[in-house]
Parts: sequence; structure tokens; C-alpha cells
Amino acid sequence: MNIVVLSDTHGFLPSDKEFFDLLDEVDRIYHLGDGWGEIRTLEYAYGSKLVYVGGNNDPVYGKDQLIDDADGTKILLTHGHTFGVRHGLDRLADHARENGVRYVFYGHTHMQADDTIGGVRLINPGTFRRGNYCFATASGGKLLVRQMTRFV
Repeated sequence: MNIVVLSDTHGFLPSDKEFFDLLDEVDRIYHLGDGWGEIRTLEYAYGSKLVYVGGNNDPVYGKDQLIDDADGTKILLTHGHTFGVRHGLDRLADHARENGVRYVFYGHTHMQADDTIGGVRLINPGTFRRGNYCFATASGGKLLVRQMTRFV
């Protein structure tokens, strides 16, 4: 299963055909919050293909995290603000482990990151406002991730 992971769009979605062709081709689109207008646009265009959580700047209450099963791979999605990710990732890693999850996508810091803590891989695609995102492939409990940057 191929996945594009976006976060912290803050009012920005490109209008070029290349970007939307990429979204057309993947199986799932994750949005990690802080881009309510873009989430609504993507939901209208892609329906259930879009999986999202709200960020600290979004009017989404009670949906600040979720666990998705992507082709047998459990992935925790969160914006990260409720776990204090600007001050460390231990709380988020502990939460993932407690829920039997080995992979986490989070946002909030606007910085690309890829860390492993206690057997949990924590990946931040960075802010899409600066052209950062992730392309991931999930299959049979494994996740392959590439950090990407596009020119905006």
C-alpha cells in the first residue's frame, strides 16, 4: 500500500498537475493536522482515501490521534502537540508501544525527522508549506519511508 503523508499545510496546497497525479496514484493520503481547509479539500476530492487527524490549529475535537491498519501494518497518526513532541518523543513512543504500534507519523514541529525509540519508529514529514512530505509503502507489518521535498 502506497501512502503520501502531509502535515502542517497551513493554508497551502499546490495547484500543479504533478502533485495531484501523485495523490491519484497512491492508495492512501495521511494528513497530520494544521491545515483544516486543505483537509476539507482533500476529503472532497479523495473521500475515504484520506485519513486525517486534527492539529492544534484545527477545529477537530476528539480526533487528535488514530491507529490505521495499512495492509497489515499498524500506524499511529497524530499531530503530536498533545504528546509534547517539541520537547521530546518519549511520551509518544511509550503511547505507541502501549498500543502495539511500531510506526508513528506525527507533525507539529515543522521539521523532518526519523527517529527510533525503544523499537518504535517516529517519522515527521515536516511542514508541507516548505514542500516537505513523506512517501511510504506499507506491507505485511513493515513500513518503508522516504522523506521528500518538492519545490513550492
